[in-house]
Amino acid sequence: MASNPQSQPSAPSLGSITTPPPSPHTASSTIALQQLSPSPTLPPATIPIEDEFSRPDKFLGYKAFSAWMASEDDFFIIRRFQDLNARTILWMQDRIARLEQDLKGMDDYIEKSDPSAKLRNSSLRWDEKYMEPRHRLMRELSTQLHQYNQYVETYSKVRARPRADSDQLDNLAQWQKRGAIDKIEQYHLNHEGDLISINHRTRPPLGRFLESFQKLHRLPFFRAKHVRGVHQTSPATAYSSNSRFDTITNLGIIGGGLVMLLVPLWWLDYVNDSTKKLGVMTGFIFVFVGLMSTATVNKPFEVVAATAAYAAVLMVFMQIDGKRDGS
Repeated sequence: MASNPQSQPSAPSLGSITTPPPSPHTASSTIALQQLSPSPTLPPATIPIEDEFSRPDKFLGYKAFSAWMASEDDFFIIRRFQDLNARTILWMQDRIARLEQDLKGMDDYIEKSDPSAKLRNSSLRWDEKYMEPRHRLMRELSTQLHQYNQYVETYSKVRARPRADSDQLDNLAQWQKRGAIDKIEQYHLNHEGDLISINHRTRPPLGRFLESFQKLHRLPFFRAKHVRGVHQTSPATAYSSNSRFDTITNLGIIGGGLVMLLVPLWWLDYVNDSTKKLGVMTGFIFVFVGLMSTATVNKPFEVVAATAAYAAVLMVFMQIDGKRDGS
């Protein structure tokens, strides 16, 4: 549909638009805008890079220390607090002793009482009804004695644990040098005689001698298989296999036993004089006693029994060899 041009209002012309007069409050002067200089570019802030080597107190701490201790029996050493335990036991003992004196005083009082009072020491049920102080004292004694007996029994087990050996102390001291634990909380390093091992492993002297060489622990043959969740991944800690050290120790003891048995037999076979044979046997018996005492964990009477059996074997061979020479 075509639109009708006459029906639309005409736009006013520019000449008909009037400019309003200036307000008396309008400033007549024009404010010139100043060009702002660009802001200087600041260098980025330098953030120091931190890791477990530069801040072991932040990234390691007791979290790593406790995990390291729990990962190996030789690392798990703690204080026994033997002086404090002894003092605590003495304190508990004194409390019980004072209650004992109070009980004796009550018994003596009743013994010396007038017969008309009809007091008695023969019935616990009578105490419960008519002698409440003594009944209350017995309740206190039962509680104190129970705590005392439990404490002594528990500490006796701790007391029986052997002291930590020098290798275990060295492991602890080396780990503490990393600085992950505050110096003031490394007090246990100053109480070496009070440190014990949680799970002590009995080793013969020969086994302890082999394990004293730190280089052996780093050999691939003696390295323990990594157990995820137990062993800590750290270049400063190496885990060795106890079973492989025990195997080498046992093989060494067996090999030494065979040498001590075969060498004198062959030696005696080439000696004709009886006196010289006795000298050879005496020398090997002394060596055998020394090896049994230093390379194994046998008790003295076990060493004597084994030595007697060893000497009997040598004597039998000497007699057999003498009969052969006589024939």
